[in-house]
Amino acid sequence: MEIGVCSWSIDRDDCLRAMETIGGALDVRLVQLGFFSERAVRAAFGGVEALRRTTSAAGLTIASTFAAFEHEDYASIARIAETGGYMPDEHFATRLELTAMVADIGTSLGCDRLAVHLGTVPTDPSSVGYAKLLTRVREVADRIAARGVRLLVETGRESAAVLGSFLSAVDRPNVGVNFDPGNFVIYGTDEPARAVTLLKGRIESVHAKDGNRSARPGEQFGTPAPLGTGEAQIARVVSKLRTIGYSGPLLIEQGRGMGGVEAVRGAAEYLRSLLG
Repeated sequence: MEIGVCSWSIDRDDCLRAMETIGGALDVRLVQLGFFSERAVRAAFGGVEALRRTTSAAGLTIASTFAAFEHEDYASIARIAETGGYMPDEHFATRLELTAMVADIGTSLGCDRLAVHLGTVPTDPSSVGYAKLLTRVREVADRIAARGVRLLVETGRESAAVLGSFLSAVDRPNVGVNFDPGNFVIYGTDEPARAVTLLKGRIESVHAKDGNRSARPGEQFGTPAPLGTGEAQIARVVSKLRTIGYSGPLLIEQGRGMGGVEAVRGAAEYLRSLLG
């Protein structure tokens, strides 16, 4: 398990600056490169050569890309379920196009994995929402498969059991999991170490992120926490990952206002202590 970092832990809006900072200030060489607006995607798509030069000069490798979208509303768990990922009708065409563009950016940088929050999977497989999301995720997976790219679905907005059943229904060979233990706690949907076991065989990437539950799990967001200090039980998660034979990246994800470079450096030291 190689330690890396999510680019937005350093700079959410400027990929070039993030890469330069990571290469110069941190002892990690693996990065998940994130895009959070249409402007950022189109700028990188048109300026991929500059991104390639910066990545090479910094001595970094892109483990995967990450696509998030404008108009996703995190005001509440209910609102992100309505507005997140590929669920909203009015934004699906644009989000599909942007996902394909991020896939192309990744392949230009030698990366064949793209992670995304696909939306909140409804708990009822017979519901209209479930069928709609299923159809759309298949379409996304097929679109990027044509580019030789795998779709990694971020965890945590639903339980591991619900997500695992949904991915079985999606039934696409290029779909795996970007496992985020912190999300399970922040959304109040599952116990992270248990979720590792339920999703084994699908996990291809891991966010090293911690968090604490709210007083009303599943109804109100919990809060992010410095790695190793929250309720995600990161040490147990790493142990479970070893048990299932996971050997992919551990990508440090820190939210805004959590200390930037110093927080990432501390998180990397904590992970090294677990890996031995």
